[in-house]
Amino acid sequence: MISYFSGLLVGFFVALPVGAIAMICITRSLQYGKMSGYFSGLGAAAADMVYGLIAIYSLTAISGQALVNQPVLRLAGGLCIIFIGTRMMIRQNSSEDNTVVTHETNIKDFISTFFITLSNPITMIAFVAALSNFNYLFNEINFIHSTIIVLGIFSGSMLWWIILVNISLHFKKYLSDLYIKRINMVSGFFILCFGLYLIISIQS
Repeated sequence: MISYFSGLLVGFFVALPVGAIAMICITRSLQYGKMSGYFSGLGAAAADMVYGLIAIYSLTAISGQALVNQPVLRLAGGLCIIFIGTRMMIRQNSSEDNTVVTHETNIKDFISTFFITLSNPITMIAFVAALSNFNYLFNEINFIHSTIIVLGIFSGSMLWWIILVNISLHFKKYLSDLYIKRINMVSGFFILCFGLYLIISIQS
C-alpha cells in the first residue's frame, strides 16, 4: 500500500506542469466536452506510466550496483525538480502559441497526447529524480512490487488530469492566460518545495 501511494504522489507531482499537454486537455474540454478532456489526460497518464516503469528499472539497476551513490542521485534529482519548478513559475504561457488542438474521436485524443508526452524526455528525468527519494521502494523490487508502483504513478497522473479538466469547466468564464499563469505559479511552487525536500533529506 505504501508503494502504491508513493507512486501516486510521484505521478501527481510529475503531471503538474501546465505545458502543451495541459493546454490540449483544457482546450478539448472546453470545445469538445469533458470526455475529450478525460481521454486526452488518459493518454498522458498512460505515457507517464511507461516512463515511470523505465525509471523504476533504471533506479533498480543503479541501486543494485552502487547504493553508496544514492545521496549523489538524490542531490541531482532534487536539483532537477527545483529546475522544473522554477521554470514553471517564471514561464510565460500564451494561448496564442500553444500546440494546435484537433479532435476527431476520443481514441485519437488519447493517442495524440500519449505520443506527445512520450516525445518529451524531461518526463523520464523528472520520474527518476522524484523516485530517487523513495529508495526504500527498491529494497525488494519484483514484478508485483513494480506493477503496484506503476499503477500508483498512473493513478496520480490521471488524478491531476481529472482535476484539471473539471477546474477548466468549472471556471470556464474566467479562464485566461493570467489564470493559467497562476496555476503554473502554484504548481511550480509545490514542485520547487518537493525538490528542496529531496536535498534537505539527503542526510536523514
